[in-house]
Amino acid sequence: SVRVSFESPGKTVISYLSVLVASIVTMGDEEDFSKLPTEQKVVHKLFKVRIQGYDEASKLFRMQDSETNPAFQPYGSLIKKFVVDSNALAQEKGVEAAFDFVKNASIAGRICSDVVGGVVTKCMNARAKTRSKGIEICLMFFEIEKGEIALEELLGGLKNKQPKIVVGCLETITQAIRSLL
Repeated sequence: SVRVSFESPGKTVISYLSVLVASIVTMGDEEDFSKLPTEQKVVHKLFKVRIQGYDEASKLFRMQDSETNPAFQPYGSLIKKFVVDSNALAQEKGVEAAFDFVKNASIAGRICSDVVGGVVTKCMNARAKTRSKGIEICLMFFEIEKGEIALEELLGGLKNKQPKIVVGCLETITQAIRSLL
């Protein structure tokens, strides 16, 4: 294989072509993503599509007039994935959508352990906005009478080796105690 270099060091024809091909491929795919159902968007491999899905899911959760609405059912098993997203921007939107789910869905108590565990491992050492929304999710579980399960997960986070996670768990426990007094 022969590589031809341009004037700028480190750039080759192959690298220029790969960027060109990648941009052409993504240009054609963007239109198709808007047609996907929200349940598929939130688990999509592209983070931009997941962000769209999280925004749509968040709006859906806020618009429900009843906490027992069947619209919440397909998302029960997916909410943990919202808070542990590997992309920081998508995780921020996912945490917001998870908060709206916990706040509005009657089935939120069933996923308390998974969601709080995900918040402890992935949100306590994330961006400030993601971290604060993760703490709000944990406190929301205390409000919906799942405090014992949430506390168990938060206490487990105190054993973590990362100081940010330990501090986040301590802050959350402290806020929960203050809100109960």
